[in-house]
Amino acid sequence: MHSLLQRSAGISIRLALLAVITLATAGLISSLVLPAAVMATSAVETIERDVFDVPPIPDAEPVIENSFIYGADGSEIAEISFRESRLTVSLDQVPKDVVNAVVATEDADFWTHDGVNLESIVRAAAGNFVAGEIQSGASTITQQFVKNTYIDADRRTEQSYDRKLQEALWAVQIEQRLTKEEILEGYLNRIPLGQGVYGVGKAAERYFSVPVEELNLGQSATLAGMIRSPEGNNPITNPENARERRNIVLSQMASEGFISREQATAAQGTALQVAPTEASATDEPFWVDFVTRQLYKQGAAESMAIPQDLLDALGTTEDDRITSVFQSGLRIYTTLDPTLQQAAVESITEHLSYTDEPRDELAREPFGGIVSVVPGDGAITTMAIGPFDYGACAEPIGFDDEGRTLCDQTKFNPLVPADASSSRAGRQPGSSFKPLLITAALEAGFPPGWTADSRSGQLIDGPAGCSDQKAWRPNNSGGGGGYLNMYTGVKASSNVFHSKLISEVGPAKVVDTASRMGIFASEIVPVCSVALGTGEVFPLEMAAAYATLAARGEYCRPYAVSRIETRDGKLLYEHTPDCTQAIDQSIADRVIDIMKGPVNPGGTAPRIAGEMRPHPVRGKTGTTQDYRDAWFVGYVPQLATAAWVGYPNGVATYSCELNPDRCAAKDSSCFEVNTETDTRGCVETRYLEGQVIAGQYRKRVFGGTIPAPMWSAYMQQAMSGRDAGSFPAPGRQPGAKVPDLSAVKSTGAMRSIVEEANLRLFVKKVEDYRPVNTFVRQIPAAGSSVAAGSAVIVELSDGSLPMPTVPRFIGMTADEAKTAGLDAGFTVVIQQKVTTVQTDNGLVLEQSLAPGSKVDPSTNPQIVLQVGKYEAPSPSPSPSPDPKPDPKPKPDPKPKPDPKPDPTPTPDPSTAPAEGGGGGTDT
Repeated sequence: MHSLLQRSAGISIRLALLAVITLATAGLISSLVLPAAVMATSAVETIERDVFDVPPIPDAEPVIENSFIYGADGSEIAEISFRESRLTVSLDQVPKDVVNAVVATEDADFWTHDGVNLESIVRAAAGNFVAGEIQSGASTITQQFVKNTYIDADRRTEQSYDRKLQEALWAVQIEQRLTKEEILEGYLNRIPLGQGVYGVGKAAERYFSVPVEELNLGQSATLAGMIRSPEGNNPITNPENARERRNIVLSQMASEGFISREQATAAQGTALQVAPTEASATDEPFWVDFVTRQLYKQGAAESMAIPQDLLDALGTTEDDRITSVFQSGLRIYTTLDPTLQQAAVESITEHLSYTDEPRDELAREPFGGIVSVVPGDGAITTMAIGPFDYGACAEPIGFDDEGRTLCDQTKFNPLVPADASSSRAGRQPGSSFKPLLITAALEAGFPPGWTADSRSGQLIDGPAGCSDQKAWRPNNSGGGGGYLNMYTGVKASSNVFHSKLISEVGPAKVVDTASRMGIFASEIVPVCSVALGTGEVFPLEMAAAYATLAARGEYCRPYAVSRIETRDGKLLYEHTPDCTQAIDQSIADRVIDIMKGPVNPGGTAPRIAGEMRPHPVRGKTGTTQDYRDAWFVGYVPQLATAAWVGYPNGVATYSCELNPDRCAAKDSSCFEVNTETDTRGCVETRYLEGQVIAGQYRKRVFGGTIPAPMWSAYMQQAMSGRDAGSFPAPGRQPGAKVPDLSAVKSTGAMRSIVEEANLRLFVKKVEDYRPVNTFVRQIPAAGSSVAAGSAVIVELSDGSLPMPTVPRFIGMTADEAKTAGLDAGFTVVIQQKVTTVQTDNGLVLEQSLAPGSKVDPSTNPQIVLQVGKYEAPSPSPSPSPDPKPDPKPKPDPKPKPDPKPDPTPTPDPSTAPAEGGGGGTDT
């Protein structure tokens, strides 16, 4: 007790000494010739240095102020804060009632003192001496302003005479540097007013939902009453205390003459009129997190190409940058289009949930994401994720049948890379990656007509050596077989076609092309299976790559921040599009044309083109082999969009009580999560197979089943009312002339001839009577004009059939005989033979080669067929009795090897047969 009294006495002596010195200083000022301000400042500085050893007053820290994020249309997306929520206002904006209420309750002599109140200092010193401890100070508004502005944050609540002396001495100096109005404005913007709110500007919004200019007398007094105890007198959490303190402030205002007693009484009888606005929230938390993270986190900034000089301007450390981004009043203008964003959210909600879906069912749904990029600019206009809400899963809403916790909130953003150095992987794009392979192949000189035998199960080999990938034998999903080129292969989404193509192009070339087109954050391993989309990418990258195609080969780096201004309107940063001609325009135009197939009938998303009409659309579905991810990525001239559906993969927490078998195992896949609740976790991957999604059972989810309709519903709204635009025509495909291979003796020689003609040879064994490997025919025929890279199919005999025999033509009509003769490989010559038997008219009566005789059709044998031509017999000169009927019918005359024609009159030379003889000839 003795030491406490000694310490208290020391405090009081020092405070009293300060009062004496300050009074002496004031007296000196009034008696000297030098200007008062100079003398006062000099005297106080001398006191600081020589008497109390107080350091000089530092520069004031900028007022902490909330920052704002805006959309592309200038609308406010979010007001962001970190440790303090504040909206800076000028003194002109603050109602007189607020100023008077604060002065009346905190410092009635504010307008007349020089920074400290000497009488209050002495009175407080005496009271503290009697109490044996510091129970009250004598802080003026100026001293409180000094404490909140110049004293280190960790010392502001310190109850020590050193801090009190420092405040008092610095307050005298501040009174000489700033006007009373400047001090009061700074004070009103810095005072803490509960629940993380600082300053009267933000407090007016938080507690009364009005701008500060609209505060009335009672509300002004309520805020003033919170200054001494922000939480104790909080009108939301402690309304009784707040009302009592408000009424005291109103009485003090009346005592000081700021209002009449009648005004005070009337205001004291009113309710608190609290109308709270919840702490700043946003409808776009994923976007806000994405934008702010790239402004303070080095790795995220690198992934989005935020310039280093902007990071340096925001701070040298991550903590400094966080403070700048959230608490320096920045105005951050972004590329998000609120109208498009709303359309995307609605589409995701429609396709991945249903109205009034219970939370436990919603927690079982997969994620969906839609992200859009403007071709030729790179602006990210849309970034929607659902159907989960943004947030941490602090408390699960229940457990599923396996004991796994269910949660319908997440902070996981699968659309974008979190960090350039992050280990978090992307998603496999499946077949939506195939157009990037097509682009690489065209760059490498492969023509669009390049054709491959695309039957399932073939061992893939080629110059790139893809057969070393575990004896790679990919299969098609559904269709996709036969001889396919780039147009038909992409339309059918043939796995085998694209596997064969990359086996000749080479995976390194494909990865290089993809990186130039927009796969900017992912490192794809150059293996041949990348043709089928096995490399992991992010939806934003896929949208950017497709935007490169839509912009005719111009890649523009995606960006979200268009401009940043300081609180006073100074331009801190403005984005300049970062664009390069990544691929040749002619190649991009060709890929655009090829990509018509998947969105038209017969493609994997056959309804898209019709749904988007009149807007021209291109796109591609994607489904991973294990049904982990499903995609549709597409574009119109003005916008490229990736739509993705899949489950988030990571740690799933199980209840040991509900699933003892899973939690009992002590192995590498299971680990302890919470010792208090006895819960364990394990890494789990979920698949889009056998799931109930939006109330509908899905055996499997393909890119065309959910992502494509989700994409279409969004894009129809996004493009509504906009000009349709158009894509440029790619021009004619390179052509080639089919060579004649009938006389070529070996397949090696055939291949050389065909490849020299810029075509592709395919040799096919067919059942045939000729010796093995004998040329049978070629398709197309020699001399045909076809697209370069097309297939030339040569059929060679397998020798399995017997020598053909001559068909029996007798009794056939002329047309039937022609067809049968051609099918059998004969050159058919039709000749007419006059007959008096009417039923023989038009029928084959004789054939030059006997039926059943063996003849090699490859010798191009000729067969002459005599077709009956009925002529009525000439009438007899006199009637004769009817002959008796012949009891036995005469047999048909035997065919002669070389029948002689009936003698006829000499025909017109123009109708004479090629080889002489009878009437007209049809070959």
